[in-house]
Amino acid sequence: MSLAACSGGGAGDSSGSEAATGGDGARSELAAPDAATDAAAGAIGVAEAREEAVDRELITTGSATLVVDDPFGAAEKIADLVEDAGGRVEARDERAETDDELGSASMTLRIPADRVSATLDALDELGDVRDRHVETVDVTGTAQDLDARIEALRTSTDRLRELMADADRTADLIEIEAELATRQAELDSRVSERNRLSDEVAMSTLHVEIVAEGTPAAQARPGGFVGGLSAGWSALVSTFNVVVLVLGAITPWLLLAGLVLLAVVGVRRQVARARSTGPTPPPADPEPAPAD
Repeated sequence: MSLAACSGGGAGDSSGSEAATGGDGARSELAAPDAATDAAAGAIGVAEAREEAVDRELITTGSATLVVDDPFGAAEKIADLVEDAGGRVEARDERAETDDELGSASMTLRIPADRVSATLDALDELGDVRDRHVETVDVTGTAQDLDARIEALRTSTDRLRELMADADRTADLIEIEAELATRQAELDSRVSERNRLSDEVAMSTLHVEIVAEGTPAAQARPGGFVGGLSAGWSALVSTFNVVVLVLGAITPWLLLAGLVLLAVVGVRRQVARARSTGPTPPPADPEPAPAD
């Protein structure tokens, strides 16, 4: 009984030598690098060469801000709209109106990739759509890489199962089972990763912020020169307000520092004046008159 390299082509070409290989040869083949990995790398190169001939796999994500009179009512309508499109609401957050803020809602939607544009157009019927953004990422190469590795791992695990069925030594059986468990775990991981990728390709993600008219997020700015002028003026006013705020905060400290400085200067002047005058020296004794 022997173990062969667990790949489709390698198993067929070495079938003759397998019959003459003993248990030691089996263990050496398990220890050798897996030919399936090399086969996967070759398959990746072929897939890249044919990349232009296959359907592209794209992941589309988007975001939008919807301004409405009733955010909660609009959220209900969007949920019905997404369900009718064959999608689902993955996350939904609603914030009730308070004394300081108006009510709002946010939703994370999963929509069939071919219905993203139609869904965004449908949002225009519910309110005013602002800040719309859609991004598409091509993951065709990643998908082909995963497909090639999954195929190679499946071939490898199938071959290991055949070898395990024919194993006539306990040591070989234990070694094959351990290797099969390792490759099966890797296969399951790759399949799970591929399923997630396929779901992201099939179902696009759209984040929608729903705000009430009058909130800061609902204030639309005009475009063009007028929009730039408005934005520049707003920035200038904001900067001026910040400067005034800073000056107002530091003015009391500046006054206090000025008073302290004046006091220090006054004291130093008095000390300098006292040192310059100094104490008055005592009068000198008169010299005695010379004797006649």
